Amino acid sequence: MKSFFNTLSYIFHPILLPVLGLYFLFETPTNSPGYIVTSLYNLPLEFKINLYKLFGFLTILAPGISIWIMYQNKIISSIKLENRLERFTPKGITAVYYVMNYVLLRIMIPEHMIISFIFPYAFGLVLIVIAAFIMNYFTKISLHMLGFFGVIGTIMGYFQNQLDYNLFFLIFLIIVGGLIGSARIYLKAHTLKEVVLGIIIGFGIGFVCMKFELYI
Repeated sequence: MKSFFNTLSYIFHPILLPVLGLYFLFETPTNSPGYIVTSLYNLPLEFKINLYKLFGFLTILAPGISIWIMYQNKIISSIKLENRLERFTPKGITAVYYVMNYVLLRIMIPEHMIISFIFPYAFGLVLIVIAAFIMNYFTKISLHMLGFFGVIGTIMGYFQNQLDYNLFFLIFLIIVGGLIGSARIYLKAHTLKEVVLGIIIGFGIGFVCMKFELYI
């Protein structure tokens, strides 16, 4: 059981979730209401690839390398960030990368191009990592839950703006999220309170940003 939960925690590591969420948005078929096509599934492949590259570099590669450098220089004692007090610097640096990702996204996509939900998704990611930084003053909130249920909230908010969508896929994600939360508790990485806080905050931010298409 321990090896299964460890594997699950690595597969759905928080650093991978922004790109995973983007993949779900791009590759889940939906139908748009009205005459304006808002389904991200219908975007050109070249556009999707460019966004995968941007998100991959600034939400996976850059934070990952930065955390590894901090570990090598003994700024943090573990790349798992098990010590709450050691999480501030990695989270702060990650927040900077997420802001850069959002700013570059705004530059890549001109205002006159109507591409719904991309900006709210990237903006929601920024808010989630800022929330993680702030909450770290009070508790060692589960980053796995923040990230994964941020994805679930994002997908649910997105589906609320589409006519046809795969409800079973959403249910599957919730089940997987429950397993990940159980894994974090079983492995004694987090308490139930830390897991639940991650679920509530991650889901809330992701859902609100996508449902109401919030961004600045």
